[in-house]
Amino acid sequence: MRILQIHNTYHFDGGEDTVVENEYAILKSHGVEVERLFFDNTSVNPLQLIYNTSSAKILQKKLEVFKPDLIHVHNLFYKATPSILYVAKRQGIPVVMTLHNYRLICPNAMFLRDHKVCIKCKNKTFPFPAIQHKCFKDSYLKSATLSASLFAHNVFGTWAATVDKFIVLTPFAKKMITSSALRVEPDKIAVKPNSTDGTSHAIIPPEERDGYVFVGRLSEEKGVEVLIDAFNELPHLKLFILGTGELELKLKARANTTIQFMGQQPASVVREKVRHAKALVFSSIIFEGLPNTIIEAFSAGTPVIASNIDNINSIVDDGLDGQLFQVSNSEDLRKTIQYFEQNNALKYYENARRKFEAKYTHEKNYTSLMHIYKEVLATHEAENN
Repeated sequence: MRILQIHNTYHFDGGEDTVVENEYAILKSHGVEVERLFFDNTSVNPLQLIYNTSSAKILQKKLEVFKPDLIHVHNLFYKATPSILYVAKRQGIPVVMTLHNYRLICPNAMFLRDHKVCIKCKNKTFPFPAIQHKCFKDSYLKSATLSASLFAHNVFGTWAATVDKFIVLTPFAKKMITSSALRVEPDKIAVKPNSTDGTSHAIIPPEERDGYVFVGRLSEEKGVEVLIDAFNELPHLKLFILGTGELELKLKARANTTIQFMGQQPASVVREKVRHAKALVFSSIIFEGLPNTIIEAFSAGTPVIASNIDNINSIVDDGLDGQLFQVSNSEDLRKTIQYFEQNNALKYYENARRKFEAKYTHEKNYTSLMHIYKEVLATHEAENN
C-alpha cells in the first residue's frame, strides 16, 4: 500500500503537526510505503483560497512520481486549498481527510467569540456571522475572503464529492459535522483518536509528585487567566506553565510567585514535568479536538483537571481519571483542586494509564488507520469496476 500524506503546516508547530509526524512514523515502522507533501503559508494569495492552481500543479507532479494508492489529507489551509482534492478526484485516487478542528464549518476553526463558545456559522452555507464579528484574525477582509471560500465549496459540494472518508477524533466531533451545513453523511465519517508514545516507567505515586502543570499556547481560547486566578488563591500549591503566546506578559503580571512560567520547552522536558505533576490542568474554553496534552498526560499516568465543556468532558471522566470544573470559573477550579488535593488517590493515576492503553497507543492508531484505508480502497475498487 502506498500512502501520500498531505499537510499544510502552521507558522508555529502545534498538535496537528505532531499528529502528522506520529502517523508518518507509525506507518513507516510497519513497513507501509508512505511519502509526504507539505505546503506552508509563507506566500498566500487570498484570491487563490478557493482554488490554488500552483498547489494543484505541485500535487500533480508528485502523483506522477510517487503514484500513491490513497491520499491522506490533514490540513488544506491556506496554501494547499481544496484544489488538491479535485486533482486527486481527476486522477481516480481515493482521499481520506482528517478534520483536526472545525475550520470547514467555522472560519476561526474554534467556535470561539467574545470569550465563549459560538456556533452561529455551523449550519450556514455562507458563514456570514464570521464576517460581522471579524472572527478570522480580527479582520473583516480576511474573514470575508475565507468565508467566501467555504461558501463556494459548500455550494459546489466539494467535501462530499471529493473526500471518500473523513476522520474525526471523537464522537462529539462527528455529531457536530453531521449536523452542519457540510451535508456529509454519517457513514462517510470515521471516529479515530490520535495516539502518543507511552512511558516505559512505572507510575509515580501521588505522594512523590510535585505541583500542577499546564502545557499549551498562552492564548485566549486556553483559559489560562482562569487558571492563574485559581492558583493565586492557592499559594501553598505550585503551578508550572509550559508554553508561550501573546498573553504571556499579561499573565506573568497577574500571577503570584508560586506560579512558574517555564516558556517553550523541548518535548523531553514537557514529558518529565507532566509525569511528575499531581495533575495536568486543562482550562480551555472551547470544544477542542483531541488535545495531545491530555493523552500525553494519560500515557504518563497523570490525571487531568479539565473544563467541563462538550467534547473535553467525554475525554476526561470526572472522578475516575481526573476532575471537571465549570468553564471559565476560577472559583470552581479552586474548589476542584482543593477537593483533588484532599481526595488524591492512586486510582486516578492508574485509571489515567489504563485509558491511554485502551484508546491512545500507537498500535491501536495503526490498526484503526489501516482498517480505514483498506475499507476506502475496497469501496473505491468496487465502485470503479
